[in-house]
Amino acid sequence: MAFLREAVEMQKLYLIEQLMANGIVEQNNNDLYHKSISEIVHDYERFCLEFDKDLTLKLLRYDPSQKDEKLSFQ
Repeated sequence: MAFLREAVEMQKLYLIEQLMANGIVEQNNNDLYHKSISEIVHDYERFCLEFDKDLTLKLLRYDPSQKDEKLSFQ
């Protein structure tokens, strides 16, 4: 379980870095580090729906039903 926890934490850090690099959140926004990855994704999706529907940053979601195990955009 520790491996999964570490993998999710690494994904969360990468997501936060991407949000900061694309200017979606401020560089010094330390509140993001205290949220879960699902909270960050939910807030980002809500932001896109309310404010900017044309943002170029897309979040990938894994679809385990695909046989070739490719990531899909949703």
